Amino acid sequence: MRGISRRDFLTTAATISAGAVLTALFPGCTLIGKKCRYNVLFIAVDDLRPQLGCYGCTQMITPNIDALAARGMRFDRTYCQVPICGPSRASLLSGLRPSTSGIVRNQPPVEKVIPDVITLPQYFKQHGYYTESFGKIFHHLKDNPDGWNKVNARPGARYALDENMAKWKEYLAKGRRRSGLGKGPLLEAADVPDTVLGDGKIAEQAIAAMRKKKDTLFFLAVGFMKPHMPFVAPKKYWDLYPTESIKLPDNDFFPENMPPLANYNWDEMRQYSDIPDIGDMSDEKKVQIIRGYYACVSFIDAQIGKLMTELDRLKLRDNTVVILWGDHG
Repeated sequence: MRGISRRDFLTTAATISAGAVLTALFPGCTLIGKKCRYNVLFIAVDDLRPQLGCYGCTQMITPNIDALAARGMRFDRTYCQVPICGPSRASLLSGLRPSTSGIVRNQPPVEKVIPDVITLPQYFKQHGYYTESFGKIFHHLKDNPDGWNKVNARPGARYALDENMAKWKEYLAKGRRRSGLGKGPLLEAADVPDTVLGDGKIAEQAIAAMRKKKDTLFFLAVGFMKPHMPFVAPKKYWDLYPTESIKLPDNDFFPENMPPLANYNWDEMRQYSDIPDIGDMSDEKKVQIIRGYYACVSFIDAQIGKLMTELDRLKLRDNTVVILWGDHG
């Protein structure tokens, strides 16, 4: 495994051309002019922390992410610009700081605020790549239409159980929080196949596109929704983390001199039907929430493993750059 800080990477990149950087990182890269003939598989994972086996977190079961890190380059000092989905993604995909773009919240979309910026997918598309997105890449599904040859609808399978999906649909139909309803439960562990849930469907879509475009120069952006709340994963991933193995941390307090903006009242979590509107919750509930997050991470790890297996089966691994990132952890 090669660990590298963002500063070291940028220092190296600043001294040589972009083509030379790619050649140095990927020795088999064939350059035509200044174009590298590598495909790009760009994997975004919503709310993923660096709480993974490859970062020394031995309680996590993430063999596929760990194998990817061992084979490639692991960044040890990378930071999000804003701890919110929309702005952090807009910053990465546009190359602009939030203070420059003005995008500091989830609204409005990039296309409305900085319509003239050349985004990352748009750049690839302009240079001969087929570009396609799956799941959540930009915060808004239809953002940056000029960047994509195809945008796939996000699967609506938020829950596996019908009763929980009914709660979610009722919540949406009655005006969201104004209805007094919750979004549905924060936690679900149904004994179902991966493909019943949205992220399993996203992996299937991306694999189908790899097969279809294997002879095309492609930029495929695959955006997995978990481990963002709600913590919903098939039961087999919950079973990886028995309740008795989960220990509550002893730092249930805010740091001294913490900036007020960093204060968090778990407002988003309180929107779920099984979380109290005010006050604390039981230690038992906290343990299950931690367990649910872990299960979702392992669920996504398995989907990433499916993508890597298919790259190998199609003999695309050696000419595909794989980038894995979390938006803000």
